Amino acid sequence: MGTNLKIPAGPHELSEEWLTAALRQTGTIRKARVTAFDMDPNIAAGVGFMGILAKLAVEYDQPEEGAPASIIAKFPTPIPENRQIAELYHFYESETRFYEQIADEVELRTPRRYYSQYDTESGDFILLLEDMAPATVGDQVNGCSIAQAELCLRELAKFHATWWESPRLKQLDWLPDMNETVRKETVQANYQAAWPHFVAGFGKLVPPAILELGEQFGSKVTLIMDQLAEPPFTIMHGDYRLDNLFFATPEGGEPIAVVDWQIMNRGRGAFDVAYFMTGTLSPADRKANERELLTMYHNTLLERGVSDYDFDEFWLDYRKSTLFCWLYAVIVLGTLDVANERGLALFTQNLERNVAALTELNAAELLPA
Repeated sequence: MGTNLKIPAGPHELSEEWLTAALRQTGTIRKARVTAFDMDPNIAAGVGFMGILAKLAVEYDQPEEGAPASIIAKFPTPIPENRQIAELYHFYESETRFYEQIADEVELRTPRRYYSQYDTESGDFILLLEDMAPATVGDQVNGCSIAQAELCLRELAKFHATWWESPRLKQLDWLPDMNETVRKETVQANYQAAWPHFVAGFGKLVPPAILELGEQFGSKVTLIMDQLAEPPFTIMHGDYRLDNLFFATPEGGEPIAVVDWQIMNRGRGAFDVAYFMTGTLSPADRKANERELLTMYHNTLLERGVSDYDFDEFWLDYRKSTLFCWLYAVIVLGTLDVANERGLALFTQNLERNVAALTELNAAELLPA
């Protein structure tokens, strides 16, 4: 795992010598040496809330097959409040372990790991990952086409089916359940703390019926999380949205690739589906294509060997998950620095889409008693 290398505190601490040592430890390079690199130190500004992404253009002293010319380096966020959240929920450990233990086994395309290290005491970490260019990242604010949505959900279903009720799930001791105690307690408390600020800042954008739902929701968060953590289990990505998905371009690239595995957990796969559908598609596109897309996802599960999970149960899970997705809009908008224009646009758009879905799916009737 490269434990004898000091973990750089951020992009500014990277050096040619450190990169050479890291890449050699994983066999990414064997003879070549990094002689220089150009760096964009923060390619995720306004998008990445829990980490820093730097892009490195790397030069070597000699050509070597497999030596990456471009590398994405991922570091912890420098924002103390966000760092505290990431460490509380073990986000950095989860993502590091995913790339070390799971990524090579799944059909879902993810960036290749060139090097990784996580310090359990300090919480520091670094990931050196494949640059997915010339594929390009999606845009959560603008949404995607129905054809792209179909691709996203089909590949997601394949991934979910691979891990569906797998005995290995319990062997991954770093992979939390969706209703892990610390998550339940802090998420409900965060919602309740954010709620008055959300109402003051964004309540005018929300119909009265949904505001009433939001008021009742605050005391039900943990109960909903318990429901979504019941078997059948699979691995949930947890943040399956366009800003974490790459798509091929005319210049090339994979049809789809998935990044940012920090908040993955064990639970019902329908959450990823609802999170994607209600956060990505416009209300009109979602409503017009919802049943067809969900049927395609469910059929893919069945084709991949999932049984004892009929469409009606999936549909109910999807509606419950849509209800739970309300939480994200409230917590983020209730605490967001409005100077972050991209973040404000992203979650305001998400709020509109989620409100429409909650209304049309009559999700309020699913609030636990």
